[in-house]
Amino acid sequence: PQSFQILDSADQLSAVKRALKSINADEERFPPKQVEYFINAAKEEGKRAKEVDIYDEHSRRHADIYAVYDEQCQREGVVDFAELLLRTYELLTRNEILRHHYQSRFRHILVDEFQDTNRLQYRWLKLFAGPETRLFAVGDDDQSIYGFRGANVGNLAEFEKEYSKGKVVRLEQNYRSQGNILDAANALISNNTQRLGKNLWTSAGQGDPLRVFEGESDADEARFIAEEVAALRREGMRLVDIAVLY
Repeated sequence: PQSFQILDSADQLSAVKRALKSINADEERFPPKQVEYFINAAKEEGKRAKEVDIYDEHSRRHADIYAVYDEQCQREGVVDFAELLLRTYELLTRNEILRHHYQSRFRHILVDEFQDTNRLQYRWLKLFAGPETRLFAVGDDDQSIYGFRGANVGNLAEFEKEYSKGKVVRLEQNYRSQGNILDAANALISNNTQRLGKNLWTSAGQGDPLRVFEGESDADEARFIAEEVAALRREGMRLVDIAVLY
């Protein structure tokens, strides 16, 4: 219905629990949170319940629960976040007139934080952008930290490969940190495989040597920071000139 409601994560979890209860599924064997992750992951791969990969009886049961959940949402006129994107993708896939309308309407598209996109978002983007559209993507494969949410850092490499006629600009000069910090960061991140590759540098000088403090707890970390601030204040530094990044 036009008055459909959007489920947040808590609402979706409640809907999953009701779906499990409706088919007498054991919540110990099929924890609602895991079922929620399964459904969202399948949708972010662009797969409906009938299209998910079946490996064994357990995965088959997950697919059955997914189908029941979808039917329940349809009856109640609600959608989760992943469903919004999947329906949009399906609509653009099968409706050529609508697809061409938007492809001709938007001639320039900018995507920020591209490393956080999932597979379906990238597939949707390629449908949305027509042959004459100019695509501009900004991202950093070294800052990809949302794999647990379905983000696929491989989209960056795929984008560079599929749009090989375009231009790649690497922003390697860093204005935020001094040399010692960047040297340490470069040394650590260089151990990761399948990076697109870049080497950060700065003209701000090397700065102070790095110090590492390993706290045993969050309270221990807080104590350490407070003592550092107190020591700096005793040396004459104003509190207004001290910042804590966390």
